[in-house]
Amino acid sequence: MKVPEEIMKLVETPEFQRLRGIKQLGLASLVYPGANHTRFEHSLGTWYLARRLSQELELPSDEAMLIQLAALLHDIGHGPFSHTLERIYREKLEFHDHMDVSRGIVEGKIEMCESPNEIPEILEELGFKPQEVGDLITGVYREKYLRMIIHGDIDVDQLDYLTRDAHYTGVAHGIIDLERLLTVMKVINGELVIDEKGIEAVEGMLVARSLMYSRVYFHRTVKIAEGMLIRAVEYALDEGDLGEFWKMTDDRLLVELEDLGGYPSDIVKRIRQRKLFKAAVVIGPEDLTSEEKRALTSLYRSSKKRQEKELELADKIGAREGEVILELSIPELILSEPRLKQVEVNVILKDGTIEPIAKVTPLASAIKRRQTPRWVLIIATPKEFIEKIRSVWRNVIFD
Repeated sequence: MKVPEEIMKLVETPEFQRLRGIKQLGLASLVYPGANHTRFEHSLGTWYLARRLSQELELPSDEAMLIQLAALLHDIGHGPFSHTLERIYREKLEFHDHMDVSRGIVEGKIEMCESPNEIPEILEELGFKPQEVGDLITGVYREKYLRMIIHGDIDVDQLDYLTRDAHYTGVAHGIIDLERLLTVMKVINGELVIDEKGIEAVEGMLVARSLMYSRVYFHRTVKIAEGMLIRAVEYALDEGDLGEFWKMTDDRLLVELEDLGGYPSDIVKRIRQRKLFKAAVVIGPEDLTSEEKRALTSLYRSSKKRQEKELELADKIGAREGEVILELSIPELILSEPRLKQVEVNVILKDGTIEPIAKVTPLASAIKRRQTPRWVLIIATPKEFIEKIRSVWRNVIFD
């Protein structure tokens, strides 16, 4: 991959170099030891695919460069361990997610590093307004087809992370026909569509995406480890510490938590030694009534309610505060990756008509209906409390 000088100016900024210290898959390396790749190489890969796709689409040079800039910088606002701590943003910070932070950095409203943020100045030197790059990153840009390349149902972000994550985890489910996908996209009537001859490649990507969420991103052990880290950070924030955790790299956050002592330090030691809590309860949607599902959604929406239930469970079984954690999948999945339930990409048929892919192939609709992941609730605790949790959890959670 040969990176041109104008792109290298951005790559060499402290903000972009910081991404070397943020693992792409959070704590997934505890399950998949090869998953140590970072947001740095993912961002470069996304830029490379954006350049390739802009060439395939024969976009004008200004649009091609705009796409490349947004692709390169789309994840520059990620906090430590990538998506792991993002649910805290919505409740404890003024940001909704990492894309809000990315936009703030691009527009010069957020200082992420100790040295001054030069990214807006570099963008302006290249002839682009930081705001239009920010619009593209957050999916509100005026031109739909450009927006879809960065933030659509089939975009360069997903094409890179599925390929990259499958490679580094060794999970073959994520392998997609990347070259084919890049050549079957077209711009018709201001919208990014798929040529009919590329339907199989799109079907393969949709299946890969769904399976990677089940197998890797929402692997129960990964989610337990991430849940433990979330509780340690929440504890620190409640004590008035780590207010700017979202600016840190992975290693810096772990060191800061260790230095606090007490519960945060204990959790970090457990993570470092892989002495994780165990799943005492794993519940699928088929095990719950509609009323119980609503109760779980309510728990997810309020960290205070969730913490109250965790504390009540801990009291019931004689555990310490923080030794029982509730992990809920479906609401988080919809918030963190809404594209997973979207298969609305359009297909241009041989006769020139355009149809939603769900009408062209039943596989797309089937994937949309597929339960991903298969669990909706995990209750995790140290192994000595497993049996006690199993005997009391339902009365406490649905009381």
